[in-house]
Amino acid sequence: MALIGTAGGGGLRMAGRASEVLSMEKVLNDARSGSAGAVVVLGEPGIGKTRLLGELCERAAAAGFDVMTSRGSELEIDVPFGLVVDALDERFMTLDTPVTTGLGPDRLAELAAVLPSLAGRGGQPARRLEVERFEFHRAVRATFEQLVRQRPLVLALDDVHWADPASTELVAHLLRRLVPGMVLALAYRSRQAPRLLYDAVARATRDNLLCELELTPLTIREAAEAVGQRPESPIVRALHSESGGNPFYLEQLARSARKGLPTRMPDQTVGIARETDTPTAVRMTIAQELTALAGDTLRVLQAGAVAGDPFDAALVTAIVDTDETRVLECLDELVAVELVRSTTTPGQFRFRHPIVRRVVYDDALPGWRFGAHKQAARALAQRGAPLGVRAHHVEQSASPGDEDAVATLTEAGQAVAPRAPAAAARWFEAALRLLPATSGVERRLPLVVMLAGALASAGHLRDSRAKLEHALELLPVDSLGDRVRIIGMIARADHGLGRAEDAHHLIVATLGHAIAGSADAITLELELASSHLMRGQWEQAVATAAHACAQAEALGDRALQLAARSCLALFAADRGDVAAAQRLVRLVADGLDGSDVMLAPELLEPLANLVYTEISIDHFRAAGRHAERGLNISRATGHGHVVARFILGSTSTKLMLGQLGAARRSAESAVETALLLDNDQLRSQTQAVRCWVETQHGDLPAALAAGRAAVQAADRRPRALYAWLAHACYGEALIEAGEFERGRHEILSLGGPELSGMSPTSRPVWYQALVTAELMADRIDAAEAITRRIEDSAEGLRSREAQAFLARARIHTARGDYRAAAAAARQAHERFDAAEMRVWVGRARLTAGRALARADELPTAVRELELAHSIFRDAGAARLGDEAAKALRTLGRRVTRRPTIDEPESPAVLTERERGVADLVAKGYSNRDIAAELFISPKTVEKHLTKIYVKVGASSRAGLAAAMHRRHECPGDEA
Repeated sequence: MALIGTAGGGGLRMAGRASEVLSMEKVLNDARSGSAGAVVVLGEPGIGKTRLLGELCERAAAAGFDVMTSRGSELEIDVPFGLVVDALDERFMTLDTPVTTGLGPDRLAELAAVLPSLAGRGGQPARRLEVERFEFHRAVRATFEQLVRQRPLVLALDDVHWADPASTELVAHLLRRLVPGMVLALAYRSRQAPRLLYDAVARATRDNLLCELELTPLTIREAAEAVGQRPESPIVRALHSESGGNPFYLEQLARSARKGLPTRMPDQTVGIARETDTPTAVRMTIAQELTALAGDTLRVLQAGAVAGDPFDAALVTAIVDTDETRVLECLDELVAVELVRSTTTPGQFRFRHPIVRRVVYDDALPGWRFGAHKQAARALAQRGAPLGVRAHHVEQSASPGDEDAVATLTEAGQAVAPRAPAAAARWFEAALRLLPATSGVERRLPLVVMLAGALASAGHLRDSRAKLEHALELLPVDSLGDRVRIIGMIARADHGLGRAEDAHHLIVATLGHAIAGSADAITLELELASSHLMRGQWEQAVATAAHACAQAEALGDRALQLAARSCLALFAADRGDVAAAQRLVRLVADGLDGSDVMLAPELLEPLANLVYTEISIDHFRAAGRHAERGLNISRATGHGHVVARFILGSTSTKLMLGQLGAARRSAESAVETALLLDNDQLRSQTQAVRCWVETQHGDLPAALAAGRAAVQAADRRPRALYAWLAHACYGEALIEAGEFERGRHEILSLGGPELSGMSPTSRPVWYQALVTAELMADRIDAAEAITRRIEDSAEGLRSREAQAFLARARIHTARGDYRAAAAAARQAHERFDAAEMRVWVGRARLTAGRALARADELPTAVRELELAHSIFRDAGAARLGDEAAKALRTLGRRVTRRPTIDEPESPAVLTERERGVADLVAKGYSNRDIAAELFISPKTVEKHLTKIYVKVGASSRAGLAAAMHRRHECPGDEA
């Protein structure tokens, strides 16, 4: 494992960094007490980030922390998981039996698929799609959770702005899911940070879980202290002026001054240039150091710059093709003059600073570098090094027409695509560049399509679309079948980008070249119908799908028939035509259940349509089965373009069936998928569904956070498919949290009182939320008007009829007709029960119980409330369960909450105020801070904590923090 050294400030003392050190000490102390935290050190090159991170690691190690470190490398930014392997591989190799047992074989296999030291452990890794690479992230986090049980842990990552994209995704995941008892410490240049990292840091900052330290240049007094001189010394003033107070530049110039070398070139204005640049004087002083080296020694140093940072002596020996003894002698010379430093790994060395490596690499002649990379690639192949490591050198040393290089890069891209699609895209691009000029469409097209797919999986939809357009240009005009397939991919990209009009025009233009009634024309018409749906044109969507369906029937193509029927069923259900949707669902389900979709992946899209249609018509069990089948087939065949739809479908069915614990886990997977794909359409949908799940579960802070994220994504893509869902779910969460006017406004933004901006079949659910808002505002007549809307659209589905009866029960209650309210609520729960909507059954019984209590029918009221409480407890609907328990206690019945199967340690028994206090404790707030945040006295905070400790079963703030972090393992991520 490479240790972070003293570069980035060099051997200088920690001048002027006392406050930063104190901040780091606090984070370490909090981690020792069981809290989660992160440290981010920001600043320009050479400002001292590495030195400060090294100080943190030294203090952590002295305090008994388990310390793991790594550093990003500018020249290896394309090597997948380079930062991660360097940090984790050696430590994870020594995992003891309790840890590996706690992880289980599946997670151990996930780790083994990336970390060389674990290869062969844990059995065969599960087959994953590109969009499911978050499973590796979860496995790493689970390992940290096991390790902190033994002792606290620090993961320190330097130069994260140079981390490869796959490592950046893991870092962002860990920031979103900080582990109690662990410190995640990062150092990077803020203006070069990727968006994914920036967003995760911003969220951790908002949650008060991150300590940000932005380093500034040294003052002249601090510079004098650093070099051991007096502030008034002319040398100090010259060095400070020349270095701009940058510690590394100061050290480099001071080193040259001690050796009698010039520190400034004539007629040059030198200072701190752009963040990605190095002042000329500093580069010149390093170059002057290099001129003092013997020829062999300089060549060894240059070979090290090619090999990597850190680099090992054996690879350098292969590159320079020299006797190993002479290479080791040269390395000793380089260590003596401090151009490189040895690491804790025998035979491994690291440059004094990344800037030194950059200068050394740039100083080598281009032709020599080309040959050196070729030698490195050959040596690594002989060693059996991973394809990803070899591909980096192959890319740097291959010439156009090199078929072996094309094959290696293509194979490397295919190998890493499931877990590192950004690296795969780079290598597919390189393979395309190296193809012989004479290569035809048959060779270029598959690579272009693979490249587009990798770019989409890496979250670069615009780039993916551009490559797909290039693929269209490669195709002859008469290759309509291939053109239709690629246009379908472009349409999906446009939908993800919220560009409905672009997709629409492209489909219409291509449709004009297709033969009416042909398979190509039918496929394009189905894409056109989806385009209409995306634009909120329900009638046009149904009409277009119906025309395509009729043509498919006439053509007699079974796969096209299923595709067309499934589209028409979904669009009919969205429009509210339940009878048509039910008839078509039977046909589609029979056809797909009798088909081997494994051998016909083109049927995955119809299967996804079937799932969503079944959800729309209350066939939740069937939808769940089909969603699981779709997930399994997608993984087995490697077709991931619809997997997000299956995950969301599975989440929705679990929600409707009242399996809230499973729904939360599934919603987390959906959100992780959307974050990795950086797809606003998908981000809006997944965060909206998570908001809905958390609202039903009762975790309103998590619901509101997810709802805000959903609305932000939807606002960026207002024409995205189902963008309305974000506003609807967020509005309901606001209403449930007591902000009924804001919530009402959010829902009414979807087309006014008629909610014309959402699909007709979905409106009754959100009308119900509006009824709640109006009743909370004591506007009974307005609630009555909405209830009549629900009743007018109730016919045809049990769930719709149930919503109508429930709304009517609530109106009766508001008007004091309690027996009529109870009768209507019973009608509601019978219909919800027939549809197996368990949480809604509980809501109806809760409404009935409250009404009966007011009607003085106490035995019946108690029975209804006890049944409601039992339903909420079993489903994991914590807040509703608290409401039922409160109603029972009002009637003199004692209620003991039992933990649910899904959440054995969930502290749902806490009141809303107690949960607020406990959450702030988990974030590291002191009692005084909590009092200020919640506008209560510190003594009141102490009283709450006394009760909380008893309820949660904790004896300390650390134990409480750990319990609350387990509770929030699936928080709503903000975009």
